[in-house]
Amino acid sequence: MHSFDRHVTLPAPRWIRGFILLITFATSPVVAQDVVNSANSIGGVVRMTDRDGNDIADRSNIVVFVDGLANSTSHAELPTQPRVSHKDRQFSPAVLPLVRGTTVDFFNDDSIFHNVFSLSIPRTFDLGIYPEGTSKLVTFPESGLVKLYCNIHPQMTSTILVLNNDLFASTGPDGRFRIENVPGGKITLRVWSEYSEEQSRDLVVGGGKHHEEMFELQQTKVFVQHRNKFGKRYREKY
Repeated sequence: MHSFDRHVTLPAPRWIRGFILLITFATSPVVAQDVVNSANSIGGVVRMTDRDGNDIADRSNIVVFVDGLANSTSHAELPTQPRVSHKDRQFSPAVLPLVRGTTVDFFNDDSIFHNVFSLSIPRTFDLGIYPEGTSKLVTFPESGLVKLYCNIHPQMTSTILVLNNDLFASTGPDGRFRIENVPGGKITLRVWSEYSEEQSRDLVVGGGKHHEEMFELQQTKVFVQHRNKFGKRYREKY
């Protein structure tokens, strides 16, 4: 499994602001007593506070996934071709986890032109400029972290997390997650967030039980003003 550190070679940032993020885990997993369709599942919640210890209301877009297993098809309902939309000079979703080999539809749903590109080692591409109502397709064959940018609008950023199997879940605003149909035995559960280093926890699942996990995060935010695909600063007006 590749590390999900950012594999992007970019020139020095124009400016950086941020603060330090710490993550602590519960000392041991809690195993619930309910049985979910005679299959193992893992759920739980990610809690997040700021540096002063205040709860952060929106804990979306944290990805929890099972590492070290071959390709799985437990999420049969997942779309075979997910979409990254460009609307109001923003990418949506902001974070997209998917299984390697998946093809993504980059759809321009905006009234202006966009130029999506990535310099990330797992998948480098440049889609060029294309207008409203059109799309371009990109396949992601290698696992890893892929950062998306627009060469016209510097505020447009998104992340694609390419995984080896589909045993993953993204947190909603309440920080909750759930992964179904986890194979029995010893597994490694990993947590990825834009605001933290990667974290992992070894678990033993089995008996058709639901395992409940708790993660405590203290938020940091580090924003790096990237440069365009040519390594130059963006224009002040665009």
